[in-house]
Amino acid sequence: MAQQTNTLIYDAECRLCVSTKEILKRLDSRRRLRFLPFQDPEAFSLVPDLPKIGRLNAMRVIDQEGRVSIGIDALRAILHLLPGGFIFASLFRLPGVYFVAENIYCWIARNRYRLLGAARSQVASSSTCRNHRYL
Repeated sequence: MAQQTNTLIYDAECRLCVSTKEILKRLDSRRRLRFLPFQDPEAFSLVPDLPKIGRLNAMRVIDQEGRVSIGIDALRAILHLLPGGFIFASLFRLPGVYFVAENIYCWIARNRYRLLGAARSQVASSSTCRNHRYL
């Protein structure tokens, strides 16, 4: 299913996630990203495995060809879409950078509600990030 833009699926109940979405929206001057909350039923139609996880444990990016990137791989995909972002994305080619970045991403994802709290009144426990590769 080809789409016009790349879609970022994020957790709209997470203050950190919503703040990150707003920053990305400002940086995306070419409007190559569409933002879709995990809580929106459309997210489930784009990524059929989402209903199985119950809570978004890592952001997803669906590219124009329908491929899904998860977590740190989604961040890399986003960087390639932003003006000048390829410079930061190229850092992932350096030895060890991907490993360190993935561990940092997973720690932040697991602790996102503790770091900045919920964007809405409902706070749920976040799942472990390590499982995101298998969803």
